[in-house]
Amino acid sequence: MRTGVLSDERIIKFLNDNFINTWVSNSELGRIPSLRAPIAKRREREGKTFDMNHTLAQAIIRGWSKYSPVDCMVITHQFELLGVIDYNVFLSNLGGLRHTEAYLLFLKGSLEGKRPGLGDVILTAQQPSQEVVDTFRMVTPGEYTVFALDATAFEEGGMLTIDIQIGRDTADGKFYLFHDDSKSPKRKKVLDRGKSDVVVSNALAKVLCLYAGETKQIRHPFDHGQRFKLCAIGDEEGWCGEGSVNAFHARISVEEHSPKSQVESFTASTPLSVVLDRAQPSQEILDIFRAPGNGYQDYTVINIDTTAFEDGGTLNIDIRVGSEDAAGSFDLFDSDTELPTEGIPEALVSTWVIKSGKSGTISHRFEQGEVFRLGATGDWSSEKGSINAFSAKISVEAVG
Repeated sequence: MRTGVLSDERIIKFLNDNFINTWVSNSELGRIPSLRAPIAKRREREGKTFDMNHTLAQAIIRGWSKYSPVDCMVITHQFELLGVIDYNVFLSNLGGLRHTEAYLLFLKGSLEGKRPGLGDVILTAQQPSQEVVDTFRMVTPGEYTVFALDATAFEEGGMLTIDIQIGRDTADGKFYLFHDDSKSPKRKKVLDRGKSDVVVSNALAKVLCLYAGETKQIRHPFDHGQRFKLCAIGDEEGWCGEGSVNAFHARISVEEHSPKSQVESFTASTPLSVVLDRAQPSQEILDIFRAPGNGYQDYTVINIDTTAFEDGGTLNIDIRVGSEDAAGSFDLFDSDTELPTEGIPEALVSTWVIKSGKSGTISHRFEQGEVFRLGATGDWSSEKGSINAFSAKISVEAVG
């Protein structure tokens, strides 16, 4: 949430009207093991109970600072954590400011969406990649492990890539990418062949059904510097029960580019061309495909020039489809074949229905160097007009 420039008086009023701002003794919530039993006995003696599963208690627990005896937190009425102060760090980092001045800076940073104290992943041209390790839990209704990703340093935009690996415990995982100014993930019921499912409706990108020990990738292009949220939760459709936990490792990076010009190249009529020879027998490309609807073809075309291999060889194309919903189908043609716009293609070799986040391979033996055309399109089972990214490593194994 961003509130613009506020005077100190307006900040206090705004907080009082819209937020929970409190100093919390973490021992009350069982953070210090040696105090859990005495506190439980005191509550029993006083006839008081405390629900540790309450949403407010869970928000406080998520904001705990390591080794801090007491934390100051700003929490919305929807129990979204906006900022936290580790009291020890607060006292040692005043920088010549009075306590009240430093405290107001913290409050302003929380209201302006800077998420002070919450361990944002900050990416810059000097440090375009970072790694995080954390856990997620299978909880219904959803309780997300959240990381804030700050890519504001990339003013011209770029490609945000998140490689996610799940630990080997029982819980399967789901991961969603959101704009930073989105509220906590919205969930809605949908009906799929008579089965009730829960989906997140406002995600920029996602990976679902990430199984123990598996690795998947989120990729999202953005056209100006901005902040994002990466949210992790246990997969409620998996075999694990409520409360199951697993670890995950995420490598988060930004490749700087101008998305506007890249999108223009996607929609240009001139196909992408790859020229291979013995000095450079392998190249990688990144592009998109569109789903044309059942029975039709709408190819993104890549020309592959292998004429330098006069004695022939084997053309290998390793393909990986992005994390959007559309599945991809890929057909290899020679240069003389007119690419069809409907019906089943008569291709040299094909690989069809590569689903979100999955991979496929095309291999073709040729007797002498020539130009091939790789056509990428959405599978007929995908919703018409839906788009997905794909990467392809194109290489030739020469004869002799």
